[in-house]
Amino acid sequence: MSKLTDFTITRKEKDEFYGFHRIPPSQTIYRKVTKVAGNESVFEYNLGVAYSISSASFVDSVSLTGNGEDPNGNSNLQGIVFNTDGTKMFVTDLTNAKVNEYALSSAFDVSSLSYTQSFSVANQDLQPTGLTFNTSGTKMFVVGSGGLYEKGIDPNNINEYTLSSAFDISTATYSQRLSINAQDTNPKSIFFNKVARGALVPGQLMFIVGDDGDDVNEYELSSAFDVSTATFIDSYSVTAQDTSPWGLEFDDNGDRIYVVGGQDNAIYTYPLVTPSDISTTQATTDNFTLAQTSIVPKGFRFNNDGTKMFVIGNHGQFQIDDGDDETPYTHLTRSKNTLKFYEGNTYVFDLSDTSMVGYDFKFSSTSDGTHAGGTEYTTNVTTSGTPGNLGAKVTIVVPSETPSPNPGSSIGELYYYDSTHNNMGGKIYSPEWKGELQITYTNGTDDIDTRYRTKNQEDIFEDSLLWKAGLNWSIVNGNLIVGL
Repeated sequence: MSKLTDFTITRKEKDEFYGFHRIPPSQTIYRKVTKVAGNESVFEYNLGVAYSISSASFVDSVSLTGNGEDPNGNSNLQGIVFNTDGTKMFVTDLTNAKVNEYALSSAFDVSSLSYTQSFSVANQDLQPTGLTFNTSGTKMFVVGSGGLYEKGIDPNNINEYTLSSAFDISTATYSQRLSINAQDTNPKSIFFNKVARGALVPGQLMFIVGDDGDDVNEYELSSAFDVSTATFIDSYSVTAQDTSPWGLEFDDNGDRIYVVGGQDNAIYTYPLVTPSDISTTQATTDNFTLAQTSIVPKGFRFNNDGTKMFVIGNHGQFQIDDGDDETPYTHLTRSKNTLKFYEGNTYVFDLSDTSMVGYDFKFSSTSDGTHAGGTEYTTNVTTSGTPGNLGAKVTIVVPSETPSPNPGSSIGELYYYDSTHNNMGGKIYSPEWKGELQITYTNGTDDIDTRYRTKNQEDIFEDSLLWKAGLNWSIVNGNLIVGL
């Protein structure tokens, strides 16, 4: 039974019963939209020229937050790598100390990914950051900065695992580790050479990028893909470009190195005079900014021919009115708001904050809108300006329900979303308005001809002035009888 608040009686008749319906509000409500951190995602880009990051164009992003293994989104995703044919993607989760595996039904197409399984590395390192595999997928290497104090494992190691089934992390078993603490106390990403350099075959050169020394460190392995045989050789500083390097990649022949950083949210290209020889690194020649599509980019990888690149990044979520809760007295703050739309009101969403550059703000009757197969809701919706710029806004006028004997709302539940990036929005309810009520004539019958969102006649008086005053009432032959 719905309960209505105090009502205002606008007229009354002696011998006929008058029901009550609400008077819809007519207010303009202003809300501020910003984008805040959260929603870890993988971003896919096409490269017009292979391995040329300046030719990159955004294709798609897919949220990995709450994807299968972590419904609460409590994760910190870092490194990324694919299997040889691009039908599997692997990501390290620093918060939960594990490696997550995803299947891609279409090779190197992140829109087709689905979570499959995870592998815990918590017995070796509590803060895994980067990872890679050997060429055949029978070895996995995870670099981490946490170590494991309880087991006497110092931080900043490369842990090596053997896989009995190629690129199947469920078959991984720990084999050995290499300490890299002397070179960097915050290692982030790992890479092995793909092509030979002189007498050194693939897998005999290893590269680590670190956020402590802000450099790329090179190691030579006397036995390919055997970290116990590694010896530190040289390093190259990237401090002039970014003091928070996270991701590391090479092109297919090893003559260009790429570093992605979280300070400038950009990827930088460095040519090498001698392939896979960090001592011959030249000044950066190219860069690509990720500022409009990612907050703090982390892992970074190309596909197998350099025509695509992928970045793990903290994508962001929409926040309404600084995250203040709809019910002010609760004093709650949350990253995504659940909103309420009342019939008859006009809602204006201010999109001028600079964090909104590159995004839009749309409505749908489907959660996450077009990303989940829904359509955009456009009834009484108008937009003006460009998000991230002064004057940008989206306005929606919520229609008023025509009085009806059937309960219902003029507008169902809606969801706000961004049309390019998924998992950024939230939910909008349109509950029954419990405001001023007005009398509706019923032609002297017991059934109210015209009423608003009430299932029974007595609903109208529940929690009303009559009820609060302790008055008894009944309906006889369509007449309202009120007694003491």
